[in-house]
Amino acid sequence: MELSVFDLSKYLGVVPETIERWVRQGKLPVSQKGVNYRFHTSELQKWAGKHNIYLNLSDKRKPEKGRESIIPLSCAVENGGINFDVQGNDVKSVLEASIKRISKIPDDFKQDLLDRLVKREQALSTGIGNGIAIPHPREQLRYLHDSIVSISFLVNPVDYKALDSKPVSILFFILCPALKIHLHLLSALSFCLRNNKFQGFLNSRPDPDQLIEKIEILQKTNPI
Repeated sequence: MELSVFDLSKYLGVVPETIERWVRQGKLPVSQKGVNYRFHTSELQKWAGKHNIYLNLSDKRKPEKGRESIIPLSCAVENGGINFDVQGNDVKSVLEASIKRISKIPDDFKQDLLDRLVKREQALSTGIGNGIAIPHPREQLRYLHDSIVSISFLVNPVDYKALDSKPVSILFFILCPALKIHLHLLSALSFCLRNNKFQGFLNSRPDPDQLIEKIEILQKTNPI
């Protein structure tokens, strides 16, 4: 079976322009070039396996059961990692610096993610107030094996057009392969951030293990 640029973009969860850029850069196996690129599914599966990318070409309407299973917020943070001293002086630069340090995002996908997050912020800021923002793309990242929440502590607060107009110094990236998990993690994170003591704890820039332990304690009290 062969796929078009549009088909492949939907399976991977990236914009068609990203697929076309990869072809020009020689990063994708192409069966037909010219006006309309075509891709053999067998070659795509080999490419995905080589680069540790999730790619289910059997039926895009039926994701694997495990990919929609509920994951605790603490586990998602362990998956995504906690990064300190992230550089940048505006929204785009701190997003870019953060994405570079998220190991779960394949390198070739990082520019696509950055473009989508920047576009999301231009449409409506994810700055929720109290120096915190929750960057996330409009569409889920189908190529991810696991749902992740990556936390970035910025060196310098940046103007994020937040609801309360306060500069942002902490970013919580929510990156998931399925909408169900995204909504669950967003709800769990919102529950933690409503806790004033947790907010103060975050501002102390705690040790990663202590931060994950604090999240574990809070999520046990979450009725959701």
